[in-house]
Amino acid sequence: MQLDIQTRHFNLGDDQKEKIAASFDKLERFSPRPVVETKIMLTHESGRFTVDAVLYLRNAEFRASGEGIEPELAIGEVTESLRKQLSKFKGKISGRQKGEEGGLGRAMVADEAVTADDVAQLQSEGFELRDMGVEEAVQSFRVSEQPFLVFRNIATSRVGIVYQRSDGEVGLMESTTA
Repeated sequence: MQLDIQTRHFNLGDDQKEKIAASFDKLERFSPRPVVETKIMLTHESGRFTVDAVLYLRNAEFRASGEGIEPELAIGEVTESLRKQLSKFKGKISGRQKGEEGGLGRAMVADEAVTADDVAQLQSEGFELRDMGVEEAVQSFRVSEQPFLVFRNIATSRVGIVYQRSDGEVGLMESTTA
């Protein structure tokens, strides 16, 4: 991880820089992806230290600010805020990658891989894209034994999918184009 520490109106000692680097290195274990770069700006004004930090991951960035009478206290506040943000982000990423049991992603995962030889043996069950309202689609889904229901929403002319979410509720996804 690349660490860029800048200061305004004071100078940091080498031991303070090492402590700051160590506290930010600990954040890597809370991150679902490697940390690309961290930028830290420490400012000393009116006897108080202010820290602004930006932590960059691939395709994501996290920002935090902190204040204290010592640079270490302000850094501690910032690292705690970043730790909470990274933990929350890691939970979201992990949930998406696992497909969240009961969700549409889980329903569409095949139990075993289909080989080229198996393709000839597969039979289509037939599929009819029916025009329905959302309420009608939800009712049809609840009485069916299928993991999801695909329909064309009569109100918007968009393709919609009704499915069972991991929390037990019925979810609705709809295409963004008609």
